[in-house]
Amino acid sequence: MLTTVFFDLDATLVDFGPVAWRATVRAVCDGLVSAAPGLDPAVLADAYVTRYVARARAAGPGAPHPRGPIPSARTAWLGLWRQALTECRHPELAETAVDAYIERRRIDYALYTDVPGSLEQLRADGRTIGVITNGPGDAQRAKIDATGLARYLDLVVISGEVETAKPGREIFELALERAGAAAVAACHVGDSLATDVAGARAAGLGAAIWLDRTGAAPAAGTGAYRIDSLRALPGLLRDLDDG
Repeated sequence: MLTTVFFDLDATLVDFGPVAWRATVRAVCDGLVSAAPGLDPAVLADAYVTRYVARARAAGPGAPHPRGPIPSARTAWLGLWRQALTECRHPELAETAVDAYIERRRIDYALYTDVPGSLEQLRADGRTIGVITNGPGDAQRAKIDATGLARYLDLVVISGEVETAKPGREIFELALERAGAAAVAACHVGDSLATDVAGARAAGLGAAIWLDRTGAAPAAGTGAYRIDSLRALPGLLRDLDDG
């Protein structure tokens, strides 16, 4: 029986995609105009987005980080806001901008609509539920707190706090240890073939489950079960238990 279910966080449980994020950035920029009447919020938003996207692309697919400590999200965001505001001739607003950005992000985080009911059913089925996510601890915990996701979870393992990341097997092994579960009795659910599926397989989990919300055809040879909604997950796990 698969007693333990691990989930990825971003684009799996928490819905905060590019459109929502860009709207968040623009809302922050609009709010800064009162402190700097000559500031063009559209120009500032473009400057911040350009720097943020360049940094994310440099990190690579799935935004993994190298082994060892990584900066807090606030530190990274502050640097990007300072660069963008310097370009717009208002570097003195960097601290104000990053504080507003953090608060606005918390407001805009949301769970996908299929999350609450699916997690409630998994708990009713007696399964342990955890999150294994890459990213800075402050950013990832803010998403969990702001969305109320914590009430469904038994454990959370964040790469920025444990200094190892998906798809490395070490982060899965740490999660298994904290859950008190054997690898064969656990599965991992996520949207990324590169980090979630590959990592779960490398760690020898009982099942790797690819959440493909886009409806794309699965790549050949992934070794993963594919679902297009978390609503299908409780039934899939029951089938795997019986099989």
